[in-house]
Amino acid sequence: MSKRKRRKRNYAIYEGIRCAVTLTFISGYVNAFTYVTQRERFAGVQTGNLLCFGINLAKGDWSRSFDFLLPIIVFMLGQSFTYLTHVWSNKHNYHWYRIASRVLLGVATVAVIITPFVPDYYTIICLAFFASVQVDTFKTLRGANYASVMMTGNVKNAAYLLTKGYVEKNRELQLIGRNTFLVLISFVLGVFCSTTLSLHFGEWALAGMLIPLVYLKALLREDYDFDQA
Repeated sequence: MSKRKRRKRNYAIYEGIRCAVTLTFISGYVNAFTYVTQRERFAGVQTGNLLCFGINLAKGDWSRSFDFLLPIIVFMLGQSFTYLTHVWSNKHNYHWYRIASRVLLGVATVAVIITPFVPDYYTIICLAFFASVQVDTFKTLRGANYASVMMTGNVKNAAYLLTKGYVEKNRELQLIGRNTFLVLISFVLGVFCSTTLSLHFGEWALAGMLIPLVYLKALLREDYDFDQA
């Protein structure tokens, strides 16, 4: 894309549709992977983990309850890390989204390397931390709020905005609703790919998440280079 065309954008690349669908594909991929291969736990969908935690508490299965509590705790710690790192990057005038992409790629690479050889709680720790950094870093799509990890709000917004946009003939709302719907499709595609690969290759299938992550890093690099021009 030429600089001339890129200057016409009124949003950063990390708020663009390419970045959003890549992120939600990754989220679907990771959460399906942990559900299929890591004893039905979720890396990022903490509502599911909380639900299973409460159910197993009610059953008196304390050991299984801890299985679901672990990603919740790590996800919370990831929020503290993200906040402190973001403050540090702003203070030192570093490009936060570029730092975040490096953290995500680094954590994912470690998870891919160790997962086939270590107990599952190491994998769930890495991926819950990964999801926490992702969800608090990427939160807007062309100026509109969306979630790159949990999809409940996106399901609601897609239906509401598309309906309101067409009833009121508001093209901007139609566009936001359409983009949100694309995010949902991308998430499901990530789930489909991850489940298919996980059933065939087991824990080795986690390596598939590195492809969209490398693409994401290239997108953010493109934005950074343009800002410096």
